[in-house]
Amino acid sequence: MHKRAGELAGEISRDLPEFTQHDISHLDALWELADLIAGPDVTLNPAEGFVLGASILTHDLAMSRASHVLAGGGIRARAEWPDALAAELRKHLGRAPYPAELAAPAEDIATRAEKFLLRDLHASTAETLPTSSWVTQDNQTAYLIADSEIRSAYGRLVGAVAASHHWNYDHVVDTLGSPVGVPGFAPVNWTVDTLLLAVLLRTADAAHLDPSRAPDLLAAVRDLPMESRDHWLFQSRLQRPYLKNDRLVFTASQGFGRDEMNAWWLAFDALRVVDDELRNADSVLVESGRTRLAARGVSNVDSPKSFRDVSPCRDWEPVAAEIAVNDVAGLVERLGGRELYGSDWTVALREIIANACDAVKAREALAEYRGRSFHGSVSVWLDRSNDGIWLACSDNGIGMSPSVMGHQLLDFGCSSWLAPAVTRDNPGLVASRFNPTGRFGIGFFSVFMMGDRVQVISRSQKGGPADTWILEFGHGVNVRPCLRKAVPSEELDDPGTTVRVLLNDTIVIGESDLSAKIDKDSVSFEVSASLKNILEYIMPAPEIDVYFGGNGQSSVERFMAKDDWLTIDGVTLINRVMGYRILANSGLYGEHVEEWISHHANRLQVIHDVGGRPIGRAALIDRVLSRDLDRWGKNSSTVTAGPARTSTAVHGTVGLFVGTTERAARDSARPVADRQSIAEWISAQVEELSSSGKKLEPEWIEDIAGAIIELGGSTGPLAVWRTKEGWLTQSELIDWISQRDCVYVIHPVYAYARVGMQDILVDLVDDAVYFEIGRRRALTGRVTDWPLPETEFHSAGIPGAFGNAIRKAWNLPETVDFESVWARDGGTRKVSAYQGEDIQGDAAEFKRSDFL
Repeated sequence: MHKRAGELAGEISRDLPEFTQHDISHLDALWELADLIAGPDVTLNPAEGFVLGASILTHDLAMSRASHVLAGGGIRARAEWPDALAAELRKHLGRAPYPAELAAPAEDIATRAEKFLLRDLHASTAETLPTSSWVTQDNQTAYLIADSEIRSAYGRLVGAVAASHHWNYDHVVDTLGSPVGVPGFAPVNWTVDTLLLAVLLRTADAAHLDPSRAPDLLAAVRDLPMESRDHWLFQSRLQRPYLKNDRLVFTASQGFGRDEMNAWWLAFDALRVVDDELRNADSVLVESGRTRLAARGVSNVDSPKSFRDVSPCRDWEPVAAEIAVNDVAGLVERLGGRELYGSDWTVALREIIANACDAVKAREALAEYRGRSFHGSVSVWLDRSNDGIWLACSDNGIGMSPSVMGHQLLDFGCSSWLAPAVTRDNPGLVASRFNPTGRFGIGFFSVFMMGDRVQVISRSQKGGPADTWILEFGHGVNVRPCLRKAVPSEELDDPGTTVRVLLNDTIVIGESDLSAKIDKDSVSFEVSASLKNILEYIMPAPEIDVYFGGNGQSSVERFMAKDDWLTIDGVTLINRVMGYRILANSGLYGEHVEEWISHHANRLQVIHDVGGRPIGRAALIDRVLSRDLDRWGKNSSTVTAGPARTSTAVHGTVGLFVGTTERAARDSARPVADRQSIAEWISAQVEELSSSGKKLEPEWIEDIAGAIIELGGSTGPLAVWRTKEGWLTQSELIDWISQRDCVYVIHPVYAYARVGMQDILVDLVDDAVYFEIGRRRALTGRVTDWPLPETEFHSAGIPGAFGNAIRKAWNLPETVDFESVWARDGGTRKVSAYQGEDIQGDAAEFKRSDFL
């Protein structure tokens, strides 16, 4: 067995050359280390000696492709392969991969996926290797353990002990806690203490850190990545340990220079891991009444200063400057609530529903990946009890295991949707087209903005009703929650999750209305509205069917359907986006708002990207909504983050644009629409308005022109350039410029005179043209560089449109760059006049002779 294991171990360096040595020298060294750690009081019988030795030989063999071939067909034949490959593709592409990309990945990406699986699966695969076989060149069947009787008696036991070096100690004790009896051919006292053997293997494996693991010659000839070099360096410096006062003592007399500081810290951290292993091993052995090991910890790792005594720091001091969060509950309460989201509790409702939608989308994507179909839903309702009113949100998504509920869900800042614990319960999820809205691992904690008493009831797809678990918070995040198994009356009939929160008294108004805060035009309005109307407002683009009512309530209705924003009548969609049902009685909108909504509802147009995917439904505004507020529909459109609205809007439009967010608060978003698609849509909108025969207000044209050009559209027949002769279209501007050898672009401030509370247009000089030189942002809110990056402003924004007119008027080549003209300080000159008085101002001067 030793020879065959050595041959397989030699393959590891082929597949993982950046790893320190895992060849037969490593396996042989563990015997000596195990003997040092065990000490003279621990003895093994022959059967235990064989099982330990075979486990040592086997435990790392699956870090090679060759071992996976023996275990069942190769690493790419493993069930985990599609998810591992998809995970690498997601990192590379920044999105879920398409099936064709999974079927034919680039080899470098596939290799990275293989390396991940070799590391991730090597312990579990080791469990099968002692009983795996292969066919030799002379057509014989061969095994690692050649003797069939010994293999039959101890093969599976060897595999379990080998695999256990990556288990947690609870699992080790539960699985290997009881000694194993003897086969018929062995003496009766040759029982195998598998717990002791597992402890010896894992402690010796952790403690093998010396130059034999990182030979200088191999480090020199291998192209080690930066992250591996420090590992090789520190192991090349550590000397073999010795035992003193029940502690292993590691030394590095050569020490570490200032430029080797990272390697020193890796050594310190690695030896603290060894110390933890030995201390845990000692606790397990003492608690089970077994003989203690001679080594029960590592010396000089209590502090960096202590470790410096055995591993000198040359010309630098090891200061333990670690990030520490002492008030975890306070951090969660602040950053998971009002500090991040503000005081609007409806944001918490948005987060809960978005999480529920993600769970359903995950189950739907997983079903599609497996060649099946599934149609999920989310339900929201209010429950009255003696305690008060509970708000409940339920989904029939993938659900959660108790492990995920107790760990990943509560890991503040760690998004759990594609975490290993979740994907292990749902194989194929990473490889599917699942793209979660939640990415920051914070949203769940916003629930405490609504109340301190919270219940999370969940059942994963892998279990039945009896596998329902409940996580209960009685006093917010300041007191530890309780995780318990559901009693029969609480069990879920189907997989999924229900979140319940007892609402604060300040939220509930009357029998059914809730108090909400709506922000419009940077002003907050306290309103009273039904839960249904609030849901429509905060989730205008549902990705899943949403029902109102549940948990045995007499009335359950679907009030929003999956992607219904594409098909519902325009009035309903605009009402959702503007929150008109909530704000109708607030006095925010004028008396003509319903007619305004109806007018624009008929002009809504679905926008598709170049691949035909719907990415918006909107119209260009052609009427003023209110002289005092939302003048050009600032809040009449929204860019979504998943199904939810954000504060971002597209200037001069009404409707909805699908977007993505990069902020944990999800209060702003960037439309996913590509520049070509949005330009085609806006140009079609301009053409429709221009050909309709309607009289368009010059004030509207002036305001909207910037947004049109910023969005990449053509102003077409709209007169957007003002001269002394009046307003000109793009083609008229070209003719106007062609008749001149010099033109001046004046700043808008010099085109008006302030008289009382009014801005009065003044008389421009003959060769002056006026337009909004300052950039008209296409988006409101934090995101401003869409679809035109800041660097392209002068080439493709309004100045770019003016530059194109000059090129055509003066027959200049496309390569002419006007950037220097805009940046040049041309001084002041007469640019306009009002009532006979000259107005001096700045102007950008364009001379034909400068470009010839």
